[in-house]
Amino acid sequence: MPLRLFVRAFVLAAAVALATGAAAATDYPPNEMPMYGGVDKNSAMLKADQDFIAAILAKGVTRAQGSDQMVHAGWDYQRKGDNTTAIKRFNQAWLLDADNGDAFHGFALVVIARDHDNAAADTLFKQGLAKPRQSPGIYLDYGRFLLLVKRPADAVAPLRKAVTFADMGPDAQALLTVALFQSGDRAGACTEAAKVKDTAQAGIRDDVKLILDTCSKG
Repeated sequence: MPLRLFVRAFVLAAAVALATGAAAATDYPPNEMPMYGGVDKNSAMLKADQDFIAAILAKGVTRAQGSDQMVHAGWDYQRKGDNTTAIKRFNQAWLLDADNGDAFHGFALVVIARDHDNAAADTLFKQGLAKPRQSPGIYLDYGRFLLLVKRPADAVAPLRKAVTFADMGPDAQALLTVALFQSGDRAGACTEAAKVKDTAQAGIRDDVKLILDTCSKG
């Protein structure tokens, strides 16, 4: 899979393992909360927003293009373990284009890693999927997240969508196999298991091999 998807997978698994269902953190400044915490911005904050948008447009890109650039910057900071700067970039992405589902994808991973808040992450993933545009990786990460929080039946739909993208990588097929098996669809799991490539991540690949063993026993 692409490098940033691999890194996000590692961060996601580790963070969900630590999550305790705590309420979303509120003791952060607005630019360190998803969508700026929904605060009513004062005149100085609004001017700063407009100055930022003007500076992006002055580079000759659209707001949507600038939003995508901020999302990629956010992934880069998250890969370095800097969730503080990452969420600032995701907020800027949202400010530029509130219809960019990738900004919500970023928000979701930050609140998992930083706040250990699975409930808030679930909501943010759903918001990202409901937006007019998003990158395919959100389906893989949401499916992975749902498996990690023991909701395999819910994970099936996003993972089925993930496997439709040719460049998604082998983990999507492996995770779909696991989701089907854990949700009680043994026949479906056996069908998908046969499609999993050996290049899937080791841990998931091992799970698929166990499933294949049960399939061979009829």
